Amino acid sequence: MDDDLELQGAEPSVIASWLIHLVAIIEEFGLESEIEAILDEAGIDPELLNDPGARVPSEKMSRFYSIVGRVTDDAAIGLRLAERLTPGSMHALGYSLFASRTLLSFFNRCARFFRLISHAADASIELRDDRLVYVLKLREDMPALRQDAFIATVLRFARMVYRSSFTPMLVRMRRPEPKETSAQFDDFFCCPIEYGCDQLEMHVSKADYEQALRGANSEIVRHHDQIAMEYIARFDDQQIIPRIQSTIVRMLPDGDVSVEAVAADLGMSNRNLQRQLQNEGTTFNGVLDDIRRYLAIRYLRAGRHSIKEISYLLGYSDPSNFSRAFRRLAGQSPHEFLDKTEVRAK
Repeated sequence: MDDDLELQGAEPSVIASWLIHLVAIIEEFGLESEIEAILDEAGIDPELLNDPGARVPSEKMSRFYSIVGRVTDDAAIGLRLAERLTPGSMHALGYSLFASRTLLSFFNRCARFFRLISHAADASIELRDDRLVYVLKLREDMPALRQDAFIATVLRFARMVYRSSFTPMLVRMRRPEPKETSAQFDDFFCCPIEYGCDQLEMHVSKADYEQALRGANSEIVRHHDQIAMEYIARFDDQQIIPRIQSTIVRMLPDGDVSVEAVAADLGMSNRNLQRQLQNEGTTFNGVLDDIRRYLAIRYLRAGRHSIKEISYLLGYSDPSNFSRAFRRLAGQSPHEFLDKTEVRAK
């Protein structure tokens, strides 16, 4: 369930909690009296400061970053923002990140749910021989300060969930090297930095991304991933897959998960639902398989349910159907998966 789908037709936006923290940085510079004028210049409604879960148009957010950089004369605003953000700043995603099982699942989750934070970039991961590469491809022009915040925040959160001394193998940035604050960037990332690249990248060693995280909690992950999917579905009616995923997760324990039932729940025809999925490059069965594989692995790892119970939670009529489906989706039986999980735990 690592879909990283392109949004169709929605106005690009960013979660308002990041705006709220940027305003706090302005206050730290002693510029409280200018906040209203800065918001007005950027075209941002001040009421958004009272709703961390609201959405700010992406173009206006970029304008706001530019103005903040100008009035503070600080080229490291993006790093300052990364230092301020908390798990709650990412809505439910922040709590899922902190409960991830490994850095691999952490970065997977960052990529899969990046649209919760912003539509301004497409996030993905690449696994190479000796490393994981977290990639951000910008979908619009934006100030360097905003780009800095994206990549720096992911690193800071990785340090919080893994270890404070964690350093990537390499960071690549699109921005030119900052002349007066390059030392701040060196101190923050603590690794080689390449400037002027085509996209933003963070390279993580295999030894690091395979490490189990002490805060891993599959129940918290499952709960907050569901909340994240529901949040995405609320702010982006054009993004059909999160809405379908949310509906499927809710329907699975009852066993009646069909394209007809999901379409009816979403208030659309079967043909319309399937056409929208085709536009996204997938099918209903593909989305259903992804959800079942995703939940099955987490239920098995959690160890709180028997295979029979998991079968019914995932909408299968009996354990043998679940076992056959799991082998098709995961390349091994549930028992084989559990045996390997126990070996790794030892």
